[in-house]
Amino acid sequence: MTTHDERLRAPWPWWVVLALIVALGTLEVGAGFDYHVMIPVLVFMIGFFIVPLVLAGRERVRLTDGVLYAGKQSLPVSQMTTITPLDRDQAKLQLGPKADPAAYLVVRGWVGTAVMIKLANPEPVPYWLVSTRQPQELATALKQARLESRAAR
Repeated sequence: MTTHDERLRAPWPWWVVLALIVALGTLEVGAGFDYHVMIPVLVFMIGFFIVPLVLAGRERVRLTDGVLYAGKQSLPVSQMTTITPLDRDQAKLQLGPKADPAAYLVVRGWVGTAVMIKLANPEPVPYWLVSTRQPQELATALKQARLESRAAR
């Protein structure tokens, strides 16, 4: 059963700005030329500006059947010890001065808040830091799944 499912898409104002950049850039570079030049320029602009944001926004954070899926990794709730929701400032600290280079990060710059998950076995990864727009809800869902996992043993 899925208790949390979130896609880390870029905010919609970014798409408006990028659409304007692509349109105006295509018109600027292709000004005075016919469609034989405009179409390749448009394809390049889309590939350069839109495609990377689409690919970065495909990242998903999902809690299903007691397993957290974030990025390409999965983590059973039974391996979690401390689950801490982080506001924007706390997340910045964990990504900056307090960062551990061995940590597993699923971070998107446009999502300011995160959840920090410390692991029962801190070798080789001491903790996970996962971006989420709903840190309290994800932390609560993880704690609940961890309690259910312990009760099932």
